Amino acid sequence: MRILAVIGCLFALAACGRRDPVLAKVGKLAITQSEFQRKLAEVAPEYQTYVQTPHGRRQFLDVLIREKIILAAAADSGVQKMPEYGKQIDQLKAEAEERLKEGREYLLTQLWLDDLRKKGVVSITDAEVRKYYDEHPAEIHVRHILLPTPEEAETVLKRVRRGGFAEIAKSKSLDAETASEGGLMRPAIYGEVIPELEDVVFKTKPGEIVGPVRSKFGYHILRKENERRLPFSQAGDRIRKVLEKQKLDRYLQTMQARYPVEVFNAQFD
Repeated sequence: MRILAVIGCLFALAACGRRDPVLAKVGKLAITQSEFQRKLAEVAPEYQTYVQTPHGRRQFLDVLIREKIILAAAADSGVQKMPEYGKQIDQLKAEAEERLKEGREYLLTQLWLDDLRKKGVVSITDAEVRKYYDEHPAEIHVRHILLPTPEEAETVLKRVRRGGFAEIAKSKSLDAETASEGGLMRPAIYGEVIPELEDVVFKTKPGEIVGPVRSKFGYHILRKENERRLPFSQAGDRIRKVLEKQKLDRYLQTMQARYPVEVFNAQFD
């Protein structure tokens, strides 16, 4: 979302630059219509109604005028020659360049994906969604405990079989995102679970504890909480995303020879 906001601001500024009335000037500094509207949008919701009135708008303009007076005084003070000012400006430039880079990459990848959809490479038909739903209509809730070694996983498995799965997950699981919730993972349909765990958790019965199951993240102890048939109206969009990802992954596999991957840090082997 942050990237979208940055891109939106860039387009808005470009459009305003073509025709942007000046509302007031403080010395050489101008307060333009676009700046006024941008600052106005930042006002707390409970004050929005007031600042839209003629009196409120004038008061808000006075606030901006005061800010410009402060800015003008600061610009004439010599602060810009201080090393700390230059250091922080360099940091701001670096952060702005990084945001612009992220924005460019986001636009590039989204337009590329849109083009693949138009060409039918990753497009999904309604019939494909319905077929997938007929084969995989279930949504499941699963808890897991992620551990670094098979030995630790076996020890924890013996403990959770005696009870206290959620409490043990809070103290033992390496998955910080789910540990605080007693190991509870997001509700998932088939295709939304990491591949190494998928068949295991969908085949087990509610209440059943299984493991250790190895994945690229470590060793998992799993307990299936429940399973329900999800209405098609709630499953359709999720299935479409799953199928699109599958098609995209297959397409990317055909391109691996063109873009060889090299990993230079041993900890990622």
